[in-house]
Amino acid sequence: MTNRQPKPFRLSSEATPYSPNYTTTQQQAAEAAAFSSLVTHLRGRLDVPNIELMILGGFCRNCLAKWYLAGAWRSGLHITYDQACERVYGMPYAEWKAAHQPKATVEQLARLEATKPFHASHPKQDPPASPAASLPHTPSLSSAEAPTN
Repeated sequence: MTNRQPKPFRLSSEATPYSPNYTTTQQQAAEAAAFSSLVTHLRGRLDVPNIELMILGGFCRNCLAKWYLAGAWRSGLHITYDQACERVYGMPYAEWKAAHQPKATVEQLARLEATKPFHASHPKQDPPASPAASLPHTPSLSSAEAPTN
């Protein structure tokens, strides 16, 4: 393993010699397809625990869920972290963890700690404003007007 710190990946709207000048829509469609393929692949690799993904790749399924959540929020979608996890895992995280996540060994924990400088980061981000906050103000109903169930 090298001790070289990887350069962070930055999405850019500028074309490079390695990326033709696609439209934003085309680029986003290609990236969405790649994400979907990776999620599908990882759903089929239940033999690969998250800790091994973190040790070897610096990211895991939880990282994908956090990136998905951040992307959803940037797009104005109102989803929760649990919903993002369900998109990545194909089921609620607690259910997946109980069925497929073995307890980490002492050796795995040591390797995880040793590779920490190479782990993905997840910048803090605020959720989008609630949908109601972006709607024009509407007067609330008085208790006499409020529907009863």
